[in-house]
Amino acid sequence: MATDYGPGLMAKKPAELPEIDLDVVDVRQVAITTDPLGETMISLEMAGGQVMNLVFSPGLLAKLEAFLAKANEEQAKLSPIQ
Repeated sequence: MATDYGPGLMAKKPAELPEIDLDVVDVRQVAITTDPLGETMISLEMAGGQVMNLVFSPGLLAKLEAFLAKANEEQAKLSPIQ
């Protein structure tokens, strides 16, 4: 079954792409726009010096924050503060 990927475009589901593991050595910057409908950019430095900028819409940033909060909660259960 074809899926609509845009105005007037019908295409088969794209092939699954391989996952890529990158070692992050530093979080260099978080840039948040003042517009509540704007994007947030997180700039990461990889091993070897390559910089990767991740740009999130407000909805996706909220989803990432929820995942991180849940991960924090689960980690706290395993390693309670002494």
